[in-house]
Amino acid sequence: MLNPFEQDWWDAWNLWSALGQGVQLQPLPPPVPLGPGEIAHAVEPCEVQRFDGVRLAIGNADGYAAAAQWRTIDNGTAVLTRHRVLLLNRYGQQDFGLAAVTRMWTEHDGTVLAYGQTEYKLRVPRPVWFDVMLNYVAFGRRIDLVVPPFVQAAWQRAGLIR
Repeated sequence: MLNPFEQDWWDAWNLWSALGQGVQLQPLPPPVPLGPGEIAHAVEPCEVQRFDGVRLAIGNADGYAAAAQWRTIDNGTAVLTRHRVLLLNRYGQQDFGLAAVTRMWTEHDGTVLAYGQTEYKLRVPRPVWFDVMLNYVAFGRRIDLVVPPFVQAAWQRAGLIR
């Protein structure tokens, strides 16, 4: 039995392998109408965080409160298309256009999209899988997926690999 972290890596590895074999992604039914020709490739629950605060704090309570950290700004459903991540929330929707991303990286709990100095983290239940999908759908690239040895060991214990 895999824990959610190990299962995420397993799902990501299977997606990564399938993409390497030329498997075509199947569109998903979007929860809302999309733009003309726009296709949903992933629909996931999502928490959006923004990196806020002063990047330097001196050891007092006021300084700590102002210290740079990830703060949750929204929750909803993320819909991944070739051109954007659309966040559907209780107030409507928010677009994270992918053409304007200046930097992107993955952290253990989500994918960070930077727009200049503003950074947003998309926290989804399967962050590694989502990162593989996002890179492939939006940028046409298959990332270098290096599975940690302790995750491989968990897969062996579960009988998924030798």
